[in-house]
Amino acid sequence: MIYQSRPATGVYAGIVAAATALFLHVGYWIAGPLLLTLLLCAYPQSYELAEIELIVNDALTRRRIPYRAIAAAERDGRRVRIRYGLGSEIVLAPVDVSAFLEALAPRLPRDRYIEYSFSKPRRVLRTG
Repeated sequence: MIYQSRPATGVYAGIVAAATALFLHVGYWIAGPLLLTLLLCAYPQSYELAEIELIVNDALTRRRIPYRAIAAAERDGRRVRIRYGLGSEIVLAPVDVSAFLEALAPRLPRDRYIEYSFSKPRRVLRTG
């Protein structure tokens, strides 16, 4: 199953500001690389829940995170923080955070569980 990311409106505002700076000839050596970086950041991510791994696709990379390596997945407002491996972390922004976490939970090994609580602002997925 593939989940799309939310659009980053702050990045779009930065693109407009950098394009305006280029148009006004204000330091093209600064505004040009900044515009390129912001355009790469604006490329929408997609998150695929494959059979044995979570695949995160963005503009230039494809990250593969095996489910057995995921140590925790925490809901952080409208984002999901996934900790995996030894000290690695990635922040995802799916359109529907609840549906993403519900689809992720059964794919994890049996010794892991997800804690659901609609009264608390955070959702935690822990390993045993």
